[in-house]
Amino acid sequence: MISMIRVDDRLIHGQVAVMWSKALEINRILVVSDEIAKNDIQISALMMAAPSGVKASVVPLEKGIKILNDPRSEKLRILVIVNDPKYVKGLTDSLTEKAVVNVANYGRIGGSLNHKSKLADSVYLTEQEKELFHGVIESGTEIIHQPLPSDARILLKDLLGGK
Repeated sequence: MISMIRVDDRLIHGQVAVMWSKALEINRILVVSDEIAKNDIQISALMMAAPSGVKASVVPLEKGIKILNDPRSEKLRILVIVNDPKYVKGLTDSLTEKAVVNVANYGRIGGSLNHKSKLADSVYLTEQEKELFHGVIESGTEIIHQPLPSDARILLKDLLGGK
């Protein structure tokens, strides 16, 4: 079962490895990224950052969809992590299971903030990304902003404002 899909530029890091993995009681982390799945150095770094006792994998989108739709995944508690909203759209369009999406740390790494709007201290989105998230929300997926398990859950649609 998918415990959460998290959008996070940093992928597996302290908040995920220590706080979220315990709060969600996960036993599997699945990083979904076509680009990172091709980079052995990044894969190695992510595997080292995974908490002990939690199996971690880095896979491209299509393989991630197959894994998550496999009936054997229902017995697991999986945290899916992506670093690009396009993967949220790809996953939510293709998964048989609905999962909560948490946009927590996104948009500050890799590039200028000039063409992005600040939605929260740790979330910056382009207009295209806002439209993508609006569409995913309209399709019935719950998207929240909750950086830490102890933080209040805020609906992303409230941060995005009216469309």
